[in-house]
Amino acid sequence: MKIFVGQKPDRQQMQALMRCKLPESEQLLALFRARLEETKSALVVADDYHRICKLQGRAEVLADFLEAVEKSPEVFDRIK
Repeated sequence: MKIFVGQKPDRQQMQALMRCKLPESEQLLALFRARLEETKSALVVADDYHRICKLQGRAEVLADFLEAVEKSPEVFDRIK
């Protein structure tokens, strides 16, 4: 969550992340979850150092975004 939610979370950004939890955004979150699983699978078989680093970075960003969306309501409540 550290990529999308810093030390001083922005209220509008938290509201935007909370909107990602709405039903109309479920397909987007499903896409991100699927890409995260694909990336994890690719990491298991990757043998090139640069490819591994790239995949690790991608996995970190996707996981961080999904976590930020999940935790956005509690972060938003904290900054009210």
